[in-house]
Amino acid sequence: MNTDFWENIYKYKEYGFEPLNWLSTFSNEIDSDLLEFSLNKIKGTNWKITPDWFDSFYKSEKKNPEVTRRIYELSDAYLQQSETGIKRSLAILQLNKDIVDKQEKRLNILSNLINSIKSKCITKKISAINTSSKKQFALLDFIESRRGNKVGYFIANNYITQVTDVLCSPESDIHCKLTVAGVIENLNLIGCVDEFKIFPIYDAPKEEMLDAIRQNLDSITLSNNIYMEDYSALKLGNLFFGASATATTYREIPTRYTEIEEEMKVIVTDKFGSIIPLSLFLLTKINEENISVFEKHGIFINELEKEKDNIINNLSHPRFELGKLINKYCPDFEGKFDKTSHITAVFPILTQGVLALKKIAEYIDSEIIIDKIPIKHKEMCLYAVKEYFVQHSTSSFNGCHLIIASRECTDSIMQDLKKIHLEPEVIGKVGKKGKPLLSIKDVEIDKYILRRSKIYKKIRSFRAKGFEDIDKDGRR
Repeated sequence: MNTDFWENIYKYKEYGFEPLNWLSTFSNEIDSDLLEFSLNKIKGTNWKITPDWFDSFYKSEKKNPEVTRRIYELSDAYLQQSETGIKRSLAILQLNKDIVDKQEKRLNILSNLINSIKSKCITKKISAINTSSKKQFALLDFIESRRGNKVGYFIANNYITQVTDVLCSPESDIHCKLTVAGVIENLNLIGCVDEFKIFPIYDAPKEEMLDAIRQNLDSITLSNNIYMEDYSALKLGNLFFGASATATTYREIPTRYTEIEEEMKVIVTDKFGSIIPLSLFLLTKINEENISVFEKHGIFINELEKEKDNIINNLSHPRFELGKLINKYCPDFEGKFDKTSHITAVFPILTQGVLALKKIAEYIDSEIIIDKIPIKHKEMCLYAVKEYFVQHSTSSFNGCHLIIASRECTDSIMQDLKKIHLEPEVIGKVGKKGKPLLSIKDVEIDKYILRRSKIYKKIRSFRAKGFEDIDKDGRR
């Protein structure tokens, strides 16, 4: 038995952190459809939430945004909130799983929170996770930009660390490294290259652990030349790692979803499925008998251990080179967009995997025609789904995103992506506008998604007629 491993796991649980709940989906996030369903039920409020994957603000010359943080413990009781008068915010929610799974309770607690905001406020970037802990909270980072001569944009993002190296102690700096790299990933995807700022969100049950987290954050942000504005801990007593972040771009933002045209190319910057070995490796720690079981299928422990280290290394280093690359293919601020030389749109994949294809189809209100889904570690990914270890095996690590661009600039983008050690491929094109659909011609894709999973149902509902349910011999 892996005694040291289980001692570590029990310690994480004791501290209120979910060490293994993300194994099957690589996320503890609340189902986005459930969250949006509840949010759409709450009418006539001052706080408007329109979920997106980032938020953007105009950058004024020589002026920086101010961030004001408010933390609220959640309960069924009506909440009295302190007001800021600031009209934009990022939000993080942590809700007990029992409440999330029950529609009436979920609606009540969200309604109490939202109705208690008295001043007008808009939130686009919202991160929400399940927890087994009874300690629930909402954190709002209100962002106020300054008026002046507009010179660019600053982009805002927030992030909650879920996938981490639980073989390390709770005090390890790896959790802070993953937090910093994770919150910066979407900023890089937008093409940010300047003025990165981190606003950490953290907590722990012991003062000495809080001190260690602060020291780790100081060291990591300093070594990456990132400004950190420290706030006090959440002080709820549970181990928690997260952050908000902002950065600046003096280019136009590559999110021209309304300007995407039929026949534009869909590029994936790196292969799907790159994170799956981490799940399989942890399964060998949970039960050592899995080592021999896996080896019978050609999956060896030394290979899993090596890939696990590669995955954690990838997840713990900010990918600034991606930001520089995307920035290169964006017009200057308020400059003219040229589809033949600029990226039209980007969209994150990461742990969403193929679910990102469904979401981008919704964003652009068009058909997405996918010829192939490039998978890393194909045999591992097939096996992980076949044996019900994961709900889908297309989750990926940092650097895996979608780019939509014209045929004229695709080759140049691909060559530049290869120079920063990614494995890009053109996986399809944009189809007809007016109805979001997925036409996935790659019949193998059904083998990488568990048939009974929510993700399979979501993807299936978007499949174009004639392409869905081709492989019927699988998991019923």
